[in-house]
Amino acid sequence: MKTLAELSFEYLWLVLFAGEDVIDLDYSVKCQENLSEYFSAMTPGEKEALSAVARETQARLLAEPDEHGYTPRKLVTEEQRAFLEALASGDIFEQWG
Repeated sequence: MKTLAELSFEYLWLVLFAGEDVIDLDYSVKCQENLSEYFSAMTPGEKEALSAVARETQARLLAEPDEHGYTPRKLVTEEQRAFLEALASGDIFEQWG
């Protein structure tokens, strides 16, 4: 189930945060409008697997700088941070499901 959760996470990230140069805006909006239906149809195990992927991604993207001073957290927007937190905590399923 982890692999499907990882694919789902990547899809959500693309639909929610990619620009028009990457994904068609109309398609992106249509997908976003259907998210509540998808979230409602998910089993508790599927939701937990997706939340686990979000927690892993959150830890990686918001990590402290490495020995060379690099951290990707400067590239993460506030909107992306809020999404990661809502998905990692499971709150997103209450908001959109």
